[in-house]
Order: sequence, then C-alpha cells, then structure tokens
Amino acid sequence: MRFVDTIHGLNEVFETDIPKGSVVLVTGAAGTLKSGFTFQVLSNYLEEADEYGLYVTLEQGKENHLRNMQSMGIKLSRKLHISDFSDYRITYSDFPEDLLKLLEQNILDFRRNTENKCTCLVIDSLGALYSLIDIEAKELRKRMYRMVETFRREGLTTFIILEEDKYSGMNDSATGAEGYLADGIIELGLHFKGSVANRYMRIRKMRATAHSMEPWILTVSDHGLKVYKGNF
Repeated sequence: MRFVDTIHGLNEVFETDIPKGSVVLVTGAAGTLKSGFTFQVLSNYLEEADEYGLYVTLEQGKENHLRNMQSMGIKLSRKLHISDFSDYRITYSDFPEDLLKLLEQNILDFRRNTENKCTCLVIDSLGALYSLIDIEAKELRKRMYRMVETFRREGLTTFIILEEDKYSGMNDSATGAEGYLADGIIELGLHFKGSVANRYMRIRKMRATAHSMEPWILTVSDHGLKVYKGNF
C-alpha cells in the first residue's frame, strides 16, 4: 500500500509515492477537510501495512474527532492510535515551559513501545500547539524545527496540519512561514464560481516525487474522500 493509494483518485495526482520519512504540511482554512484528508491517508495506509501510526489531536477530543470521521465515511484502523491532548492535561496539571520537548518525548516513547513499528505521525494542529506555548515567535519556530528534524531522522512520516486564517484563492502562491519545516505542502481550499463552492486539493511541493501542480476537486462520498479532475 502506498500513501497515494489511500484516497480514491489521489494516485492520479501523484506519479510516485510520498517518500517515507517526509514532513508534510497539510494547509487550508476551516472546513477544507484537512483532518479528514490526513486521517484517511494514515488509516487506510496502516490497514494494509505491518506498521502503526499516532494521531495527536490538540483541538478536538478523541470521541468528537471519531464522530466527524465516521460522518464522512472514513474508517479507523486499529493500528492508528489517537492521542488527544487531554491525556497530557491529566498527567500534567500545568503545561511545562518546554511543551514541545514533552510532546516530542511522548511521541518517541510511543514509537519505542511499538518496537519502532510506529512509522507515521499526525500533529493536528500546529496553530493549536502554538497557542499553548508562550515564547517569542522566532524561538518557537527554532524549537519546532528541532522537534520536526528529530522525527525526520527517526524515519517518521510526519503530517502537520496548519490552519490558515482566511480562504486563499488558487492564485495565491503563499505557503506561510512554516514552509521551511516541510518536504511537502498539500494545500486544501475552496474555489468559488458564482454561488457554487467546490473544495479542492493541490500539491504545492513534494520533494523527490513526481506530481501534478494543478488543483483537483476534493469531495466527500459515502465511503470517505475522493479526488477527481474538475473544471475550475
């Protein structure tokens, strides 16, 4: 199973698979299916692999998250462990000063507990993580880079969800300051044509991978998300 075989039509966007060990930003405004897209990729991939994954949710509780996935026809693989941040709140009455270090250690501990069979990771979302850390922005990005680089060297394929404040058009080439973290950027958005809005996905970049640069329609079916070529 390849990552690009996990969503119907995604293998038409990519000629080759997302390289394992990559760090991929999944960006977009609210309502563009960032969590659903990333969850389906990991869950379907893990269902066919002798591997495990970790989905760290920093905004929604586990049960709400699962209900949202179920409403979109997305199934949960038992090999994908969901860790919501209430786990950390129960263990630690106050957030430690170096929250990134705590998060990194918990992720690496989970990997060790699976005898290094945990190969995939999602952090949902980067904005929520930033909101819990009260340090200067430049220093925060340095620490974030060090943590992500640790995951890269561990061979973890890491998806980081980054919510944008506004709906950006398909002609907007900005990727945000966090682009420096990533080997790949998957943009999810909304395209408006008159009174009709279509969700779309586009690959901004993906190192060591052949892929389309055009937008593709992203839709919800009874059996999860689907990607197909559309007229914009």
